Amino acid sequence: MRSFDDLRGYLLGQLNAAVRRPGMYGGEPVILTLLDALAFADDRTDRWQTELDALVARGAANAAMVSGAVHEVLGHRSEDVMASVYADLAHRQGWLSLDADSRIPGVLGERDCLLDDVIEEYGEPPLWLGGTNPKYSKTLGYPDRSGSLVFFHFMPELRLMATRRGDGGFRDSFVFTPAGQSR
Repeated sequence: MRSFDDLRGYLLGQLNAAVRRPGMYGGEPVILTLLDALAFADDRTDRWQTELDALVARGAANAAMVSGAVHEVLGHRSEDVMASVYADLAHRQGWLSLDADSRIPGVLGERDCLLDDVIEEYGEPPLWLGGTNPKYSKTLGYPDRSGSLVFFHFMPELRLMATRRGDGGFRDSFVFTPAGQSR
């Protein structure tokens, strides 16, 4: 029989894989199930419920959960943007493993750029959400100087659509590039 630590480690591994490739793991329902299971395992169900309530309060979730709020803000569903919201929560809970240690500056511009430009400027991303196929959207996550995550949301063809940070109003947390504004 496996130990509690083995089971918890397995859940952490599954969560980290699911936020990076949500479509391959069953999307938002699976991510939520894994987060709920980790909250239970770590005896943090009250703290986790507070996080979920805060998502609704700041407009980052609605009756259709985070996917619905993303659709309201962007005008379309985006699994990588949805997964980035949960990755941010998992990061705050200490459940997210970053692939590298990187700190980006505190202020990000609103200029048009490509995925390669962001990687050249900030280095390999500690968190890559979505596949590597350039025909599909994806999100890169980097911790800022405070340790909070900043997300770069890319449209298909790897053009930067928006950056997002913070846990204030969800709609207000997006800074759209000119290319992103035109969508």
